[in-house]
Amino acid sequence: MLRHLFTLIWNRKKSNFLLISEIFFSFLVLFGVLSFGLYNYHNYTKPLGFAYDNVWSLSLRSASDSMAQNLLVQDQLMQRVRSFPEVEHAAFSSDNTPFSFSTMNSPLSYGNVKNLHANMYEVEDNYKEVFQLDVPQGRWFGPQDKTSLHQPIVINRMLKEQLFGKEEALGKLLPVDSSHYQVVGVADYFRAGSEYGAEEPAFFTRINRETTEEPRTWGNLLLRLKPGTGVAFEAKMMKELGSIAKGWTMEVTTLEKMRQNKSKMTLVPLLALGLVCGFLVFNVALGLFGVLWYNINRRYSEIGLRRAIGASSGQIRNQFVGEVLVIATFGLLLGLLLAVQFPLLDVFQLSPVIYWQSIGLAAVLIFLLAAVCALYPSQQAAKIYPAVALHEE
Repeated sequence: MLRHLFTLIWNRKKSNFLLISEIFFSFLVLFGVLSFGLYNYHNYTKPLGFAYDNVWSLSLRSASDSMAQNLLVQDQLMQRVRSFPEVEHAAFSSDNTPFSFSTMNSPLSYGNVKNLHANMYEVEDNYKEVFQLDVPQGRWFGPQDKTSLHQPIVINRMLKEQLFGKEEALGKLLPVDSSHYQVVGVADYFRAGSEYGAEEPAFFTRINRETTEEPRTWGNLLLRLKPGTGVAFEAKMMKELGSIAKGWTMEVTTLEKMRQNKSKMTLVPLLALGLVCGFLVFNVALGLFGVLWYNINRRYSEIGLRRAIGASSGQIRNQFVGEVLVIATFGLLLGLLLAVQFPLLDVFQLSPVIYWQSIGLAAVLIFLLAAVCALYPSQQAAKIYPAVALHEE
């Protein structure tokens, strides 16, 4: 029966060419959209490595050219912020805070690994408490680093794997300019770009505001607040800080708002692709539905004859459902020839698991669509009485 259906459709390949082409392109579009969606879903299920709830980001910009005055104001701001009972922890950092649209990276080399670009975050000691970071190996920055011979850094798990492999990372020296970084700790996950973004190699360097060499001001003050702290405290804090930093530009936002803005960068394109894909699949469904109706009307006498010589209603229904599934199979086979190249050639460097899952899901959806579209017309064909069909002929 199956061989007969394949032979039947192959002999009518010219008349079914358009439908096979629609299924072919639908499969490729489904495969692409599902790959994009599964990639983001896999990333979403991984831990961020930090806690962003109840964290505010206060951006600071000075209008003064006096570095001494700016440093004095910066210290006063930190002292006042830490004096608020609503603030649990506070730390200055570079502009590339989590969920921000700012990035900063630096090349690192060790052994045979040369110029591995990793995200760099300049942070104060309290940064760990602000984001509740987990450092399972080694330690975080502390007062003992004030007199370190080499600049201490804490790296994340991804950087440790790419730079050192299975080798121990703690205590290793990494050349940078005329000095060295020394690894003092290894943090777990740290995906600061977006909850839908992939984990990237990253490391933290320590901000030492007490140094007299190349003093500088920092553009972001991160605050961890007690749960339940709201806009009333925000207005009070901004008013008091404004009286200290006169002429400075200050803007406060929550990490939750920044996370939502970053998420839209992923979800909006995904939604648009989903709509386009849905419209295409809907057109394919209409095409399948129309082809079945056309075949039933054109083959009315054939159905009547088969019913007259003993074919049951179920056999008639199965024949038309089978024909549609065979048409879908021809379209899928053409699509598979292209889709399997993605995991085999490591296109876009995504995990092969994502590609294979996308291929499987797209194939299942195409077959499900074909079966649903074929169900009702096939049932109508199964209800044709042989006497009526042959009488009309």
